[in-house]
Amino acid sequence: MINDTHAFHDALKRGVAPGGNLREEMRVLGEYLLTTYFDAGVLIDVMRDFVEKPVLGGDADPDFRELVGLYQSVLETDAFHQLTRRGIPLLVEAYDARLPTADEREGDLLTTLRIFARYGDEDGLDRIAAAITNPALCDGYLWPAVFDELKEADPILPHFIRRLSKPLPDGFARVAYLDWTNRLTRKAALTKHPFNNPEGIEILRAWLTSRDDDDFSFAHSATAAIPFIAEPARAELLALAQVHPDIEVRMEAAWAAARRGDRSGRELLRKQCLEFKTSMAARNFLIELGAEQDIPPEANEPRFFAFSKMCEWLGSPHGYGRQPDDIQLLDTRDLNWPPAREGRTVWLFEYRYLPEDSDDQAGDEDEDDDEGEVGVGMVGGITHSLLDETSPEMPVEDIYALHCCWELAFRLDPRAPEERTVEAGRVLLAAAAQVVVDPLEDFPFDNPVWGESPPVDGPNVDALDEILPDNH
Repeated sequence: MINDTHAFHDALKRGVAPGGNLREEMRVLGEYLLTTYFDAGVLIDVMRDFVEKPVLGGDADPDFRELVGLYQSVLETDAFHQLTRRGIPLLVEAYDARLPTADEREGDLLTTLRIFARYGDEDGLDRIAAAITNPALCDGYLWPAVFDELKEADPILPHFIRRLSKPLPDGFARVAYLDWTNRLTRKAALTKHPFNNPEGIEILRAWLTSRDDDDFSFAHSATAAIPFIAEPARAELLALAQVHPDIEVRMEAAWAAARRGDRSGRELLRKQCLEFKTSMAARNFLIELGAEQDIPPEANEPRFFAFSKMCEWLGSPHGYGRQPDDIQLLDTRDLNWPPAREGRTVWLFEYRYLPEDSDDQAGDEDEDDDEGEVGVGMVGGITHSLLDETSPEMPVEDIYALHCCWELAFRLDPRAPEERTVEAGRVLLAAAAQVVVDPLEDFPFDNPVWGESPPVDGPNVDALDEILPDNH
């Protein structure tokens, strides 16, 4: 991609002119990264004119969204400093003008707060401190991303955290702030946890005693803070976490107890290593405690480990956010796996989620009327499920083929087909199968499926040339 500052300037000017369409102009221009001092100057000039315009309604203000996005596209130090000095004040002005209608534009304003956190400008940080108690903004789902942009090594951080803690945030910003400060305290980037006070302890206690399923993730976050709370509140909160109905909360409590030398905490984690749905989390807790020797050998058995990896992904935010109601092995085999450029044991799992309101009663006559969701996930490459593209009824070779295409694209591998299809993936796998791997030697990279080399005989390589891009 070659940047053209003049084309960038013209596109922005046309886009924000009366009757212009900035979103379409930027789409035609293509992905644009601000790599020079002059690029930053173009954005600043346009922002200077933009803040003079009347503020449009939330859904009718797409130019603001596009301009905010450009502040995230900086790859050069001089451009960053230029925007920090002259561009952020204009963005602050645009943010303030839209704040009275924050309930109409929560996502855009929180994205702007994320920009303020990234640049670290004092006026921008002031807006973050005010927004965490603003009823129109404090429940936004982007707060974890806002906090993640704040730099741990910034000398202003301790002072800023004190500002955010008096009072503590409201809404979803509260638990996002707790998760962030838990991580900082674990890394010793903070010397005092901001919830280690009467207000914070009461919040933690409320989450740990709630029996509302929607609060269980909050209880998990609360438990992670327990080691950093002073006695006697620490012992009280730990006792509440140890009897919580959610196993993930009890595991976090076991970690907290083990940090204090309580052997029972390590025993619980060792036991949970032997359950598919908790094994990966339990082993990570033991590793963090420096107790890898407590991981049972059975948890490292390949089949069990593969089940555990699939459950970990399904329960993550990248998957379904909760553990499957059922999971079964669909297929396993050894393949020369093109994305990894080596031989791998790969696994396919069929998983099932019952409807959220299902009582899962055996023999229910209506069970077939609403079966919930069934899918297939793969372990052995990048653990993943192509949620809308694969199903247990498909030939397993087709599922591997689609995952092969997806993983090549995910890795930005030039061998990735332009379109993800079963046919393209099968050709890749068939060509890879022609490679003979000596386990005592490095995997051969001079085969056409791995890189540039003279072609080998056979129809698979001819088909490969038709399907893959010219630079494969």
